[in-house]
Amino acid sequence: MIEEPDDPPAGAPEWMVTFADLMSLLLTFFVLLLSFSNTEVVKFQQMMGSVRDALGLKSELDLSDSPAGHDMMPFENPQAGEGQNDAVGPGQTDPTPQEVREKLQEILKDADLSSKGVALETDDGVVMQLSGDLLFNSGAATINPEARDLLEKLAEYTLSVDYSMDIVGYTDNVPIATAVYPSNWELSAARAGQAVRYMTERGVAPERLRAIGRADTNPLQSNDTPEGRAANRRVEFVLTRLSDAQKKNLLDEKPAAPAGDAQ
Repeated sequence: MIEEPDDPPAGAPEWMVTFADLMSLLLTFFVLLLSFSNTEVVKFQQMMGSVRDALGLKSELDLSDSPAGHDMMPFENPQAGEGQNDAVGPGQTDPTPQEVREKLQEILKDADLSSKGVALETDDGVVMQLSGDLLFNSGAATINPEARDLLEKLAEYTLSVDYSMDIVGYTDNVPIATAVYPSNWELSAARAGQAVRYMTERGVAPERLRAIGRADTNPLQSNDTPEGRAANRRVEFVLTRLSDAQKKNLLDEKPAAPAGDAQ
């Protein structure tokens, strides 16, 4: 005679408890991933940079983590006023070149860096000429912390005027050949690019900016002396007035506000 099987025990099987715990952990993990995906890129990078500087962590190679682009969230300047964000629009005033030069000199003086830079009026525009040793360590293209306050003020001023900016990197004639920078051309371009990126992260429209690397061309002094080479290692911020066509293009490219924000 075939014996009938025993009735299963009442309630859920014991393995169900472990399975439910696993599902809860997976749900928590995916919620955490979702929260990370909504992190503001600029604020996250600023936070990571602060942590790195506080811990004294530096990489031997100067490798950029991610390039700036049109999809990067702009830096919101709290002093620009409510609703004013110059990520893709023209500035507020149109000063004369002399007024721009005087303002740049004032920025240098306020930062106590008059000995490290000079503001000039040239045929190419108004130029803030900064010592390369102020902005970058030798053979590197990472902006030094002591120069960031000056660049913050320069970005803030650029947000308020209808001027575009070319950032031009120069080196001395001492050859460089590393895994990151095979020559001074790559090094000067990387330095200009880092300065442009810094400006875009502070809200300056990418359409206003150009990064130019010129290596050891156009030296200010002879490269035969240490003093001359130090003078030739520099970064120039060249401001030129926006044309009417450029202003129109910037306004046309400015994205419309979401419908939900309309008052």
